[in-house]
Amino acid sequence: MSTMTTFDSTVESLLDLLESIQECRTQLPDFQRGWVWDDERIRNLLISVSLSYPIGAVMMLQTGNPNVRFASRPIEGGHT
Repeated sequence: MSTMTTFDSTVESLLDLLESIQECRTQLPDFQRGWVWDDERIRNLLISVSLSYPIGAVMMLQTGNPNVRFASRPIEGGHT
């Protein structure tokens, strides 16, 4: 028997997302490549998000599933 996967498109404010990244509650899976954008592209992405412009999909995975076997790592430049 297969299990059903559900998706949640919950809206999260940019401020909440940035705080979650800074507090290391939002991290990347260890297989995710490193950051390659320059500051201008990052700035433009944040502007687009803050103005509610469509930016495509951001996929996030909730931690705590014992069947998921990969490590996480902090988002580069996102924590103090």
